[in-house]
Amino acid sequence: MIKLEESVRKGLRIIPIVDKEIRQLIRDPKTILMVLLMPITVTVLFGYGYGGKGAGKYPITVVDLDGGDGAFKFIQELRNSKMFEIKAIYKSKGQGFSSVYSGKVYASLIIPETFTEDLMRGRPTRVELYYDASNPTVAQIIMQAVGVVTQRFQEWTAAQFGTFAITPMFYTVYGPKIKKIESFIPTLMAMILQMVPTSLISVSICREREKGTFEQFIMTPVSVFDIVFGKLIAYFFATVSDAILSLFTAMLLFDVKLKGSFFDMTVVSTVFLLNSLSLGLLISVFSRNQLQAYQASIFSFIIFMLFSGVLIPVDVLSSEAKLIASFVPMYYFVTAFRNVSLKGWSYFMVLDQLMVISVFTSAFLALSLRFLRMEVM
Repeated sequence: MIKLEESVRKGLRIIPIVDKEIRQLIRDPKTILMVLLMPITVTVLFGYGYGGKGAGKYPITVVDLDGGDGAFKFIQELRNSKMFEIKAIYKSKGQGFSSVYSGKVYASLIIPETFTEDLMRGRPTRVELYYDASNPTVAQIIMQAVGVVTQRFQEWTAAQFGTFAITPMFYTVYGPKIKKIESFIPTLMAMILQMVPTSLISVSICREREKGTFEQFIMTPVSVFDIVFGKLIAYFFATVSDAILSLFTAMLLFDVKLKGSFFDMTVVSTVFLLNSLSLGLLISVFSRNQLQAYQASIFSFIIFMLFSGVLIPVDVLSSEAKLIASFVPMYYFVTAFRNVSLKGWSYFMVLDQLMVISVFTSAFLALSLRFLRMEVM
């Protein structure tokens, strides 16, 4: 009995601590607002982005060398499958290959010259699929879908013209051997270069305020510009090694073979690293304490992960998701780094994505300079 009373008494000692923590949270309405709004916002964005109208179609092109009724019917089957968004129908293989090499579509389906004639005469024929192998998951889905469409079309034509075979032939572009670990390198780099620098620098200014050391800045002749760019440069040197070490570790331990040059990958990574640091600085400027800064960092990271194309390619999501992705710097980085590391492009070929990331970086820094106050909050 005495032991039971002692246990209850010890258990009750936790109540004042719970009460204190709740009171502290209530005194910080911005934190409470973030705790409540963050899951709701993420769920709403996820619902609109991943469940909206038009989601799930993979962009491809078709090269119709036949031009007959059989080819027309096969293209209709592709459209009816609801798996493909046919961006264009070409008359030459060169146009089809270019559409895949440029990254505009994931694959190009070629219908040969004698397709309709072979169908009419009951002769075996084929269709050829040239696909981008830099994303193995998407490539596998497209191959399976083309196989299903071909089988369905074959059943229809067999009933019309007799039994024969239509063979889908698959050829890789940027392949043929891209291992899964290599295809995930862009995702790994995006996660490292987004999460680590942003969370690290996001507490830099609000930590100074909490410790009272920010007052020392106020008493010195340094300006807002000196503080923002001083912290940006310092944290850049502290975090730039993350990307280099991650790449070297993957290449040495797991035999990862990337097509891009180390210089080009470093340039693309550096541009995105500066963006992550500038976003973290902006978060730190608006945060009153470290808890708020960490929450904002995690919130931005979740949104970026959902709409950067690392989980599902943005091209197959809804129009709402594409609109959100256009405001996500990580989306442009994943696109650029995948093209450089897996397809062997130079940084010059992804200048469009790098310029967009730089615009976001400039905007984050401009907002930090505008709203950082040299005063004790």
